[in-house]
Amino acid sequence: MPSIALLLLLFNCVGPVGPVAAQSSRSAALAEDVTISARRLAKRPISPMQQGQFIEILCNLIPSIVAQQVVSTSFEDAPPCKVAYKAEIDEPHRPWYPDGAVEVAKYSFDTVKPFSGARSQKIEIPLEHARAGISQDGFYLTQGVTYKLRLHMRSDRGVEVRASLHGGGGPIFGLVAGPVTLGRAGSNWTAAEADLRATRTIENATLTIDFAGPGTLWLDRVYLIGSDAVLGIWRPDVVAALAAMHPGVIRFGGSTIEAYEWQGGIGPWDQRQPFTTVWGGLEENFVGIDEFVQLCKRVGAEPLICVRWTGKTPEDAAAEVEYSNGSAQSHWGALRARNGHPEPYGVKYWEIGNEVDVPAYNTSVRSFADAMKQSDPSIKLISSFPTPALLAAAGTVFDYLAPHHYEIGDLMHEDRSFKTLQDWIARSGGGKDIRVAVTEWNTTAGDFGLRRGMLQTLANGLSVARYLNLLQRDADLVEIANRSNFADSFGSGFVVTGPGWIYESPAYYAQKLYARAAGSYPVAVERSSPEAWPQQQPDISASVSEDGTRLRIYSVNSTLRATAIRFRLEGFAAPVEGGSVYTLEDREHGQTPEVMNSRDDPERVSLSTQTASIRGGAFEFSFRPFTVTLLELNLGHAATN
Repeated sequence: MPSIALLLLLFNCVGPVGPVAAQSSRSAALAEDVTISARRLAKRPISPMQQGQFIEILCNLIPSIVAQQVVSTSFEDAPPCKVAYKAEIDEPHRPWYPDGAVEVAKYSFDTVKPFSGARSQKIEIPLEHARAGISQDGFYLTQGVTYKLRLHMRSDRGVEVRASLHGGGGPIFGLVAGPVTLGRAGSNWTAAEADLRATRTIENATLTIDFAGPGTLWLDRVYLIGSDAVLGIWRPDVVAALAAMHPGVIRFGGSTIEAYEWQGGIGPWDQRQPFTTVWGGLEENFVGIDEFVQLCKRVGAEPLICVRWTGKTPEDAAAEVEYSNGSAQSHWGALRARNGHPEPYGVKYWEIGNEVDVPAYNTSVRSFADAMKQSDPSIKLISSFPTPALLAAAGTVFDYLAPHHYEIGDLMHEDRSFKTLQDWIARSGGGKDIRVAVTEWNTTAGDFGLRRGMLQTLANGLSVARYLNLLQRDADLVEIANRSNFADSFGSGFVVTGPGWIYESPAYYAQKLYARAAGSYPVAVERSSPEAWPQQQPDISASVSEDGTRLRIYSVNSTLRATAIRFRLEGFAAPVEGGSVYTLEDREHGQTPEVMNSRDDPERVSLSTQTASIRGGAFEFSFRPFTVTLLELNLGHAATN
């Protein structure tokens, strides 16, 4: 996610019904004539990677989508995040706190010989049989799921440590799982773990770790993960939501990358150190290259990794490529194999630096590219900001140029950005097949504070859909687009999560709808409207499947009135023979797009599907106010599904 200053550098130069038939509406504006021609606008199909996603190490983003539930696993002093949406609740307040016979116990943080990070939790109990420890609230548990607790401990007297999950009252003093013993702590740091099987479902359980005195206990690197976690770390509801979007590519990068040590994010979780990101907050460090790539493969997406340029050498970048793609006999590939992944990942897409725009980058990036290609000649390289200076110095090094679009409400601005890059490729690309990867895009990068709530509204879903229409029309140029961000990110997330719950934003549904066009070809849309295309309502994009049997018409009506369109098809081998209508809209049909989903009403804005009884080569359709609509029509006798 960029700063406003960096954004300035980016190419400044240059009412529901039953089965839907052909229909009109008395409340609609006068119908406009639109001709959809079979003439393709692009030689290449719309790439599934236009529906790319973006996961970065940013305050609560990764904690919001992983199944590891402990906050402050290593008892570090976490700095606050530097920006905010709803500041009062952005950062979950779930501290460890003293519990049990606290009147006789002594609590402190010990900076001498911690197991992980800068300090460990120290608890001293001087009296025999007195029991005390620490607790943390806010754990969501599902009946029948086993939660593995793992921690590290040491003691001066070999005290026996136990753990339990409890809360909500009920039988046996509110116990949900346990208590279980973790064994006796020795004089040196040792790992201990136990399984806690939930006997009931609860949204706000408490984890307690305690022991009986006399003695002193040190605790460090404590974590709890349920057996239902996908790939051992990801929330299953989050993975399901991500997979349902059919993301062609997922990017791992962002501003934190320019201060990130990827080697610190591989290997056993016990050995990884928590760290502070450039955005503030504390990253518990459970997700690195291995976990990210495995997630991509699980949902059928290509991984795109952004390598650090700041303070690094070409050899450093080459090592990261070799770790990901090298054989188990190579130096870094052997380390990956020792970490449990003997087969190369085959990561194809690599971005060199995130939003770097300094002369030293322009002069050094060729060396980075050469070194990375030596590790794997098959990889595709993506630029940082494609400024005129970078393009002049090293533009042909890249397979993709990567603007960041954070003003998608201004479609003309983004369209000019594409045309500028297209002109440069044609003029100075040396005949190389260079394309565009918009590795970050959204309606805004800033607008922090409550104004950032715009990103959760139906209005933003409409804005996202119009940008996706633009991408479809530019299918020959734009292959990759990564929307920022998939989750959390101070209100910009496609999905919003909390303890045991999840819901999707209107923008999520919009992008999910556009994924249906992957593999089809954009076709010409001619309109009778005299207005310039950014002002035309509804905004329309059309595409046809490669075999010519399915026509998709996307319409974005951002106005308060229903709008009728008289469609005429031209040049198609067969007429329309029915199909489906998908509509993204406010269920309550309010007279404003400033509505959003919530935990209590997660589908106020969502998709509905109806049968379309449209027939022939000409038909009329009325698009309801504040809607994104997909007419997915069969040409001839295409299958309906």
